[in-house]
Amino acid sequence: MTEGQISIDAAIAEIESLRKVLRQQASTQVKSEDEKQIVKATGLSWFNNHRGVVDTFVGSDTLKPLDDLYRSLLDGATRGTLRSKYIETIKTIKKRLGALQTDHVINLSKPPVTGTTPAAIADPAPQFTPLISDPKMQAILKSRWQECVVCVKAGAPLGATVMMGGILEGLLLAKINQLPSQAPVFTAKAAPKDKNTGKPLPLKDWMLKSFIDVAHELKWITTTAKDIGVVLRDYRNYIHPQKEYSHGISLSAGDAEMLWNVAKGMIVQVLKP
Repeated sequence: MTEGQISIDAAIAEIESLRKVLRQQASTQVKSEDEKQIVKATGLSWFNNHRGVVDTFVGSDTLKPLDDLYRSLLDGATRGTLRSKYIETIKTIKKRLGALQTDHVINLSKPPVTGTTPAAIADPAPQFTPLISDPKMQAILKSRWQECVVCVKAGAPLGATVMMGGILEGLLLAKINQLPSQAPVFTAKAAPKDKNTGKPLPLKDWMLKSFIDVAHELKWITTTAKDIGVVLRDYRNYIHPQKEYSHGISLSAGDAEMLWNVAKGMIVQVLKP
């Protein structure tokens, strides 16, 4: 299977996963932040992870109708939007992706045009050396990365999501520990505080949310990465059976693919000097 086929298959899985999430609630409008963040994550995943690969094989003109549909998802996620409108847009996106998969199966099976190189299917771990000099810790993170890839490919979405959160949290902690002074971290508005004393909590007591919020405040990650990081954090919490039961949401293979693409984008930002 080529990179183009893999990207289209992943996009179809993500849009189907979004459809299932939105159909679990009965409200006329989609107003909850959790749902809107999942809508946003799905739209961004198309533009940030799949579109460039597929464009290599079929061309931008062919993808314009799909781009417009995904933009409508992103636009709708900025406000309360009719649930029925989302469902109709999702239905059209899935239909167009299916047509793209069928109509361009020959092109998608061919190598990309000269001068372009699709991303490696092997999904290798990045170099963690910009943040971590300890070879032992580098090896641990590389092993976690590889285990996450295995979980995503094997259809173990909950295991994959827990690994993603762990890698991201570990790298953010490493970035903090690398600072010549940690004062900006603990004086950040988003730094978690002790309820009794009002003083910042020690790093060992921070949750992933706090790491992400402070990283955004210090401009280590973009606003988009922060918003999507919230989705990753929330899905990671479904490791608790009661939370999954009470929310009525279960992770799918498509969710894991989408969140892995999001997590990788955040990791690239955190690794920058």
